[in-house]
Amino acid sequence: MLNITQLLQDAIYFDNKIIDQRDLLMGSNAHLQEIVVNCDRSLAACYEPKIDYRMQKNGVQKLEHEELLRRFVITLHWFLLFSARKQWTHLVVMSEQDYQRLLKSQRSSQLAKADQQYLTIKYFLMASYYTHRQADFRHAWHLLLKYGLVDLELTPKEIMQKHEELIKTNLSK
Repeated sequence: MLNITQLLQDAIYFDNKIIDQRDLLMGSNAHLQEIVVNCDRSLAACYEPKIDYRMQKNGVQKLEHEELLRRFVITLHWFLLFSARKQWTHLVVMSEQDYQRLLKSQRSSQLAKADQQYLTIKYFLMASYYTHRQADFRHAWHLLLKYGLVDLELTPKEIMQKHEELIKTNLSK
């Protein structure tokens, strides 16, 4: 099982250190907006469509497992920070029963379902930001975890290790 509490603590610690190190002077509202933008950007970066409709010479370039892991962990990090800044950390913690139910979810293998899942995560994230509805964020969070653990088939161990690695690497800069 993912140690969400540890991930959350690391994300908050990292955020506080970065603000101190870089002397970023921004109000809490501007900081929350920055976090939401990073949630959106990182979610788009880790989403891998089955068909690439962009006009490019080389066609689709499938992301390697390690790169998908890195992108997913970055997205997870920003979602955790969002929950912390909104003071909604209680929404990211899951019971063992809920976690097991999530792992038993059906994998989104069809293009239409994968697209719908991506758009749904994005919709509920943005709705939670604009309407301040905690239920919307909880739904986005659960779908994000399902995407990483079920659809991308990432393991809790590799997610935890990659998050720790990213925190250490970025704090040393």
